Amino acid sequence: MAFARCQPMRVLDELAQIRDLLAKCDAPLWSRSDAEVASGLETGWACVQQALAVTARLVHEAENRGIPHDEAQSSTPVWLRQRLRASIREAKQLTELGQALDRSPALATAISDGTLSAEQARTIAASIAALPDDTGDDRTTAAEAALISYAKEFDPVLLARLGARILAHVDPEAADRHDAEALARQEARAHRDRGFTMSPTGDGRVRLSGWLPDAAAAIVNAAVDPLSRPARDDTGDPALTRTPTQRRADALVDICNRAMRGGGDLPSANGDPAQVVVTIPLDTLRSTPAGPAGPADPADPADPADPADPADPADPADPADRADPADRADPAGRAGRAGRAGRADPDGPVGLVGGERGRLSGAGRLDTGAPISATEARLLACDAHVLPAVLGTDGQVLDIGQARRLFTGPLRRAIILRDGGCCFPGCDRPAAWCDGHHLVPWAEGGATSLSNGCLLCRHHHGVIHRTGWEVRLAGDGRPEFLPPASIDPLRRPRRNTFHRRE
Repeated sequence: MAFARCQPMRVLDELAQIRDLLAKCDAPLWSRSDAEVASGLETGWACVQQALAVTARLVHEAENRGIPHDEAQSSTPVWLRQRLRASIREAKQLTELGQALDRSPALATAISDGTLSAEQARTIAASIAALPDDTGDDRTTAAEAALISYAKEFDPVLLARLGARILAHVDPEAADRHDAEALARQEARAHRDRGFTMSPTGDGRVRLSGWLPDAAAAIVNAAVDPLSRPARDDTGDPALTRTPTQRRADALVDICNRAMRGGGDLPSANGDPAQVVVTIPLDTLRSTPAGPAGPADPADPADPADPADPADPADPADPADRADPADRADPAGRAGRAGRAGRADPDGPVGLVGGERGRLSGAGRLDTGAPISATEARLLACDAHVLPAVLGTDGQVLDIGQARRLFTGPLRRAIILRDGGCCFPGCDRPAAWCDGHHLVPWAEGGATSLSNGCLLCRHHHGVIHRTGWEVRLAGDGRPEFLPPASIDPLRRPRRNTFHRRE
């Protein structure tokens, strides 16, 4: 073909003639057969690749002569962007192709003959450049020849995969040695870069980010994956259907909750077992009804129970509400809300929270200093490893709960025998992943007893506290649930038949 046969002295003249010929290739093709159209497509594609090769060599020649520098451009791709009105990406690819063809006569010949595309040539060049430094010239040549032959069958993506393993084809022993060295470097980097960050955003959420080595990530995934699969916990309300990311977030909290409930293997903090402290005024806890029927907490504009807040859906295991960020930044404006020690405040009592005295603003705070709504505090108060610190109107501590006083020991075993697992209709979560829920809240005098408790997974625990669902014990002593009128206008009782089939 003309592109492959151009003599050095005639390249520019030949290119001008080829342009004239291409300009005439605009006749209608409807009269040509299917075979001719397909064959013409292949020929046209080969012409495009050959033209790119000639263009890339011209780019490399201009680069060697310093033309981009003489025209005061910062780089060859920038010069091409100005000269050819090409994108930076296209300009970089042309520059790289020109350099690759200059280094490899075999690649230049293959693309000039039209048997190799420009992208395939760049892929092969990158694979050869990635070979270990101690690879001999003969092995390098053999690897390049093998990849050029593979290009007749494979596209650039598959060719890149073959290129990543080409050393194993031409020198298996060296490939094994270099693979072991590369794996050791990779593992060392993963171990060095491992990290976990919890960053409060100041709007009721905490952003989690970090890196784990592959082996450590496999352990985490093995624990999270079974709990984050779509479970049979559909309430019939689309607003409560969890996304995959929400299920994984809930699973992470479930795992930590189970670890805290067991407590045996967790390190202590200042002599106390791992636990969460919730500080809230007693009047607020008693006067704030659960579910959407009650008013939203006026002191917590990011209240997840507020249906008008689309930015924070009702996620019962939102880590922003109960996580302990070890390296958190001080939320914006928190210092400005701090009250004076021991002084009553009209907007909320002053309580000792996380080593600081902060204004409760009518709701509650975690021991991390993060504010929570009264609804969320009621949910946490059911958890066996949450310490409810109840304050009076002048901020004095009225009650500090005991970390293990709720549904533990023989009482929890009795509830497990009765419920079998999460007793919400359709849920298959086992008992080990469930909280003990007070049917009558403890703040309202509800007893910690078999007749006032049931097992709920973390997701459905949030459903009961934040929505119109209600739970009660039926005449036979087993839990039954009343759906909101929006789901069933008659509010007919429902039961979980998964754990105990009747």
